[in-house]
Amino acid sequence: MKAKFLLLIIVIIVVGLAYYSLFTVNEKEFVVITRFGKPVRTPDKAGLYLKQPGFLETVNRIEKRANVFKTQPIQLLLGDKNPLIITCYVCWEIADPLTFLQSLTSSDIVDQKIGDMVNSLLGSTLGDYTIENIINVKPELVKLEEIETRILSESEQKAIEKYGIRIIDVGIRRLAYPQIVTQSVYNRMKAERDKEAKKYLAEGKEEAAKIEAQTDKEVAQIIAEANKESEILKGQGDKEAMTIYAEAYSQDRGFFEFTKSLEACREVLKDKSTLILSTESEIFKYLKYTEKTGE
Repeated sequence: MKAKFLLLIIVIIVVGLAYYSLFTVNEKEFVVITRFGKPVRTPDKAGLYLKQPGFLETVNRIEKRANVFKTQPIQLLLGDKNPLIITCYVCWEIADPLTFLQSLTSSDIVDQKIGDMVNSLLGSTLGDYTIENIINVKPELVKLEEIETRILSESEQKAIEKYGIRIIDVGIRRLAYPQIVTQSVYNRMKAERDKEAKKYLAEGKEEAAKIEAQTDKEVAQIIAEANKESEILKGQGDKEAMTIYAEAYSQDRGFFEFTKSLEACREVLKDKSTLILSTESEIFKYLKYTEKTGE
């Protein structure tokens, strides 16, 4: 009976030792074994491991997966002394679990430490930029992506050296202006748009003036060509008329003079005018001749 009891005690001790000496590591975590608070080893693969029992060695588990958090809003000054309220997001993961455990002891204070570091770097970086590099109607002047790249580059190196943390990404989540400068920003944007509109209007008026001048030039050329053609045709007509008159005059001089006199009378008397003629005039002679002949 005593032997069975002793065996039971031994089994309990062995099970207890095994329970407090064996531990597992999975793929989603880092494990650092410490002995009286000092790191002694870090298993690098998932599986079952053995450690010294009880309080002699402690298993410290650290999340391996990436984490994302939002920094506290902070008001900073740009290079042109304009205040800006900015909030960022930070994505991070543990690169060196031993350095992480020695510097931070747990993941609970990572957000605060990394957030303070990022905000500090923002304060020194934003001094190199003006309000036009933050918000502008011209995309080529906006430097937000450049600012994010600088913050990521500087914070990544510091985080690895100081905390054993790799900064995967840093981005600007929200931008805001204090109420005191909001109206001035709107006024500046409105002035830029008005300036752009005036520029387009001036260019439109200039182009319209060019088109109008070109049209006037073309109209003048067309009119000049028409007048030239008219004068040419008129000259040709006068020439042909002179030729016809000359031929008619050479064939019967008296008849020609008679018909021309009648045409002159018709033009003079067409508006029921009164004509007083001398008896010596050529027209009276033909009228007198017409009266005697009854024509």
